[in-house]
Amino acid sequence: MSGPEKFPEALLDRYLTGTISEADRKVLMDWFDRFSDEEVTVESPAGRSKEMVRESIWQAIQKRTAPSAASNKVRYYSNRYRGVAAACILLVALSWWAVNYFSASRQQVADKATVQAAGRQMDHNGAILTLSNGRKVPLDSTGTGQIALQAGTRILQQGGQIRYLGQGNASSQTVEMNTMTTPRGKQFSLILPDGTKVWLNAASSITYPVAFAKDSRSVSITGEAYFEVAHVTAAGHATRVPFYVQSGQLQVAVLGTHFDIQNYPEQRHIKTTLLEGSVAVHYGKNGPQKTMVPGQQAALDRSDPDHISLYEVDTLQSISWKNGLFSFKDEPLADILKEVARWYDVEADAVPSKLKLRFSGVISKRARLADLLAVLSATGVVQFKVNENKVYGY
Repeated sequence: MSGPEKFPEALLDRYLTGTISEADRKVLMDWFDRFSDEEVTVESPAGRSKEMVRESIWQAIQKRTAPSAASNKVRYYSNRYRGVAAACILLVALSWWAVNYFSASRQQVADKATVQAAGRQMDHNGAILTLSNGRKVPLDSTGTGQIALQAGTRILQQGGQIRYLGQGNASSQTVEMNTMTTPRGKQFSLILPDGTKVWLNAASSITYPVAFAKDSRSVSITGEAYFEVAHVTAAGHATRVPFYVQSGQLQVAVLGTHFDIQNYPEQRHIKTTLLEGSVAVHYGKNGPQKTMVPGQQAALDRSDPDHISLYEVDTLQSISWKNGLFSFKDEPLADILKEVARWYDVEADAVPSKLKLRFSGVISKRARLADLLAVLSATGVVQFKVNENKVYGY
């Protein structure tokens, strides 16, 4: 990022309190405009009432995103930002702090009914645990105590997490499989019998034995999951017991590591992101294999399964969902709407011309749907209508 080094804090102070002169307002806006990209971070000012900040920022966004009278194009829209309107720069510059103060009555989502529909809040901690005997156990953040005893392994719930205690009997005749499934709008975590920690994103599932074999550990997933694999050695040996994750035809071989796998069927790419350790990514019986190092992401294009691409990525951004955040970095609206659909349990789409628009920013996953749509629409390049459980951008 390049740009001016010193942030004009005094000008922002007057800007938010509505006491800034037109000349100083121009200086402040010019300061933002001189940056070469949208990645600007500024500490949010202290001592402001919510009403004051909400009103002043909302008015500023309306000014910044107003269409130009001389053109059909959105004002401040520039290819320099690859589809991100300048108003989005202002929001990112304020560390997206302002989104917490947008009231439903201020959303540019459509009419009052639309705002009320988009403003609903959900309890996002939940899953269904299917035991080996077919019994289904609903899970939420309030449950506690023992759920079942299978193959000598105790299954306990402690708040928003399931924990398996004891390796039990892992003989081939008594293998018992469990499946944890998160519906749209929910996520959950569990600790497997070997101590491996797993976080399951929305609309995902993981199937695993209640007791692992002594020489191998294997699970399968759909959707997205983050793993912190426990270091387990074979009895009497220093060799680590391998850990395998199967996701469709993609297999990840692990020797104790932290990584994320994303394999939603509606997405073009299957992605594996490595944070610690080493993994080998393999597709199909005779397909390509790549060995990854920390900081890399392996992407497999479903339309070209004979090739796996490796990229250097921001790993923390890749697992932002686990930390309760939406984190977009030059993401097309098409991909953002897929996340919106999974998290808020809605149908989300937009006119084709809007789906290629790209956005960057961070917002809490605890934010209401209306808040997220308001931030996107505040850029001026897209607006949204909500009808019951359907979101449409235009």
